[in-house]
Amino acid sequence: MGIVQDGSSTTHEEELDISDDRVEIAYQEVKDLPQCPRCGSGLLRPGVVWFNESLPPRVLKEVDEFIKQSNKIDLILVIGTSAKVYPAAGYIDEARDKGARVAVINMDKDDIPGGRNGLDKGDWFFQGDASLILPDILKGEIGDISNKMHEEQQ
Repeated sequence: MGIVQDGSSTTHEEELDISDDRVEIAYQEVKDLPQCPRCGSGLLRPGVVWFNESLPPRVLKEVDEFIKQSNKIDLILVIGTSAKVYPAAGYIDEARDKGARVAVINMDKDDIPGGRNGLDKGDWFFQGDASLILPDILKGEIGDISNKMHEEQQ
């Protein structure tokens, strides 16, 4: 979900599902996009990996080291990706080799991880919006944050 503004003169914010290609998103001028606070000329970007981009080398190194140094891994969360592109796709099998169960959260029911194992009995697939599902399945560890999230949106 994302917050976008309509193009009218009065600011009216509405929550739209920007993953739905039927939702029209108003054009934004470059000057209205978030700018880098250091240089003031570059655009800020979200902390996501877009299609055809590689994960940052630092992240790859940290994940590789974590898996290598771990004797046992209980769970690997696969959130918002088909996990069919390497090297990230290989993390599922590597974690599973160390005992991990797999929990997938994805909007598309057909985006089940590939690899040699896919999903096994005892793994989980949650279809829907990760921003709603993740707090719910982690409630036992992080507490109920639904009221806090609702308050922040208002």
